[in-house]
Amino acid sequence: MAGTAPSGALIVGAGIGGLACGIALRRAGLKVRLLEQADALAEVGAGLQLTPNATRHLRDFGLLDALEQVAVAPRALEVRDGRSFALLAHCDYAPMAARLGAPFLVVHRADLLAVLAEGARAAGCEMRLGARLQSLEPHGAGMRAVAAEGDGLIAETADIVIGADGVRSVVREHLHLGARPVFARRVAYRATIPLRADTPKDVRLFLGPDAHLVTYPVKSGTAVNVVAIVKQDRPVSRWSEPGEASAVHAAFAGWAPEVRALLQDAPAFLCWGLYDVDPLPRWSEGPITLLGDAAHAMLPFLAQGAAQAIEDAAALAAAIARGGATPAALRSYEAARQPRTARIQRGARRNAGIYHMKGPARLARDAVMRATGAGLLERYDWIYAG
Repeated sequence: MAGTAPSGALIVGAGIGGLACGIALRRAGLKVRLLEQADALAEVGAGLQLTPNATRHLRDFGLLDALEQVAVAPRALEVRDGRSFALLAHCDYAPMAARLGAPFLVVHRADLLAVLAEGARAAGCEMRLGARLQSLEPHGAGMRAVAAEGDGLIAETADIVIGADGVRSVVREHLHLGARPVFARRVAYRATIPLRADTPKDVRLFLGPDAHLVTYPVKSGTAVNVVAIVKQDRPVSRWSEPGEASAVHAAFAGWAPEVRALLQDAPAFLCWGLYDVDPLPRWSEGPITLLGDAAHAMLPFLAQGAAQAIEDAAALAAAIARGGATPAALRSYEAARQPRTARIQRGARRNAGIYHMKGPARLARDAVMRATGAGLLERYDWIYAG
């Protein structure tokens, strides 16, 4: 089991946050190595939304042009009552995108991951796939990481270690924060369906009692990502497993024909349970810190999971550019990021309840949305301008 002298940064996890972090740290001048437990950089199944606070940084990383080749810039956010199909709000993205100087994009996760992976390789990041972290221990002023690779063990040493290894982070466990993923009693069923000629290229949100549906175009506008979220007490612990189509159709049985037609177009569904983590008291200890879902896993009801991981990457690189690859720089990064991500975590939890309201509360919510109208996006200016 061989190791190297401590140098640069070791990132545990080569998902969206880990790859973005690798690119940002290389731009700050660090040597970067990534450990990824998967045997290949492949992301299945779902799309995601990238708001201007994320695309601004992707432009800085030199990746926006490549991303726009596979993404879609939606025209508007459209919110409807899922049962009556009545329009609650229509918000054009163009004015805010122009004001903030960065686009709103929707993209398939696999396409975003491919762009980030190519960017990381071009930046000079080293990657070890099929390497599952086993332990972390001090090594001089830095850290030594031991990972299982095949039938053996490998060791990597670095000045700093960044845990970008998701909601069930092994690096977070090493910090003994006592944090455990919290099941939101909601399950998301996702599918990709062909784009119908009459389907608007918008982000569409359909709200109803105990369920909601989100759709938007992906794959350069040739397909539609469908995410149906329903209340469910039985947890689904895996990231992705086959979903029962009958459960989806039952949950949306009383909804508008237009909504049911979208679900009928899906050949099959994958499902995953929605988990987040309570805001953490700290992210860092010595030369170790956390990033993305490992630091602040959040529910998807503000569409900020990927965006906040990308923001983390840029903020960490900025702190290191100022203070070097030191524990003090990691504390500075944490202090800059922690209040903002905690606020977004709490906001996403609130939206989980708002989206699934029923009875008089649902009627009151709909009235507020109608009155707010095109100004609905302005309520999140503090996120998008961040």
